[in-house]
Amino acid sequence: MRNELQRLQDEQPSGPHHAGLAHERYAPEKDDKDAKISPWRKWLSWMELARQPEDYGVAYRRWLESLKQWHTATVTVRAVGRLLVGHGMASPTGVGLTLHHTWGVPMIPGSSLKGVLASYLRAKFEPVDVAEACRRLFGVPGDEATGTAASAGQVVFHDALWVHTPAEVGMLSRDVLTVHQRSWYEGRDWPNDYDSPNPVAFLSVRPGGRFLVALSLAPGADEDSVRLLTWAAERLREALSEWGVGGKTAAGYGRLTSEEKTVIGPPRAVSRPSPLRDEFRAWVEARREDETVQRKVLDEFEASWLERLSALPLAAREECAQAVRSLVKKNPKLQERRDALLARLALRSGTPAGSQ
Repeated sequence: MRNELQRLQDEQPSGPHHAGLAHERYAPEKDDKDAKISPWRKWLSWMELARQPEDYGVAYRRWLESLKQWHTATVTVRAVGRLLVGHGMASPTGVGLTLHHTWGVPMIPGSSLKGVLASYLRAKFEPVDVAEACRRLFGVPGDEATGTAASAGQVVFHDALWVHTPAEVGMLSRDVLTVHQRSWYEGRDWPNDYDSPNPVAFLSVRPGGRFLVALSLAPGADEDSVRLLTWAAERLREALSEWGVGGKTAAGYGRLTSEEKTVIGPPRAVSRPSPLRDEFRAWVEARREDETVQRKVLDEFEASWLERLSALPLAAREECAQAVRSLVKKNPKLQERRDALLARLALRSGTPAGSQ
């Protein structure tokens, strides 16, 4: 393992390509005999150079698009100091750290955010004042004795992902925890004043790291729940700023301040399955592959498709219209005819052409 680690450090002098894999699989045995050549210290320095993968930006933007399926409250938060989430998990380093399984970037699990908010509401408000809000937020188990039915929470707490940043920005930072009563913690002796301190080096998220916190209405929640979503997002923002999240919050770790106001996004219209729309899109792709003359494409569209497509819902008609625009786009005169046909497609269903 030590030879393999040395090979990786030689091949990747700018840090590991996947910090999560390096943290879980390539941590060497701790050896403090010689601080200058210790593999443990070299590994910590190597891990501090870790950057987000090149393709993480694509995955991050795809995740942002997925949030538009529901009413979603989002806010970007920045770590005031260090952040240590998952330190109690089993780890070869002895101190765990939550990193994204696929991309290796720091993240805050949605379950942690949910727990912070629940604790904050219990501490800041009278139970009777937030009982109904907590029931709707977190759900309740059923109780046969009282006849209470179980109910699921109406808000989804997403994992807070690392905000996509330039590649040169680091993610992790070396930290140290010094144990002063080692024999007492190991159960060998009573606390005393002559135990040698035992510094324990580990990794945490660097100060200044940014995360996107997102809460969404669960499927099936009523429209009135938007106010609950807004209220919950504001209380969570307060909790992260005042209390923090993760480990060592009493020492100032985990404080996250918001960089902007909470944004509440309405759900994006999702097109429903439509055999006619799919048939038309297949026809468009066939014309594209055959390199059919664009004038002939418009002739066939007017003769065979215009009347049929006018019965589709607005979202499906717009998808079809966009497919035509992507296919007929080189000849200015043909573009005028194309736009006129698409205007007729809108008008036939009673929708103003400008709405397209």
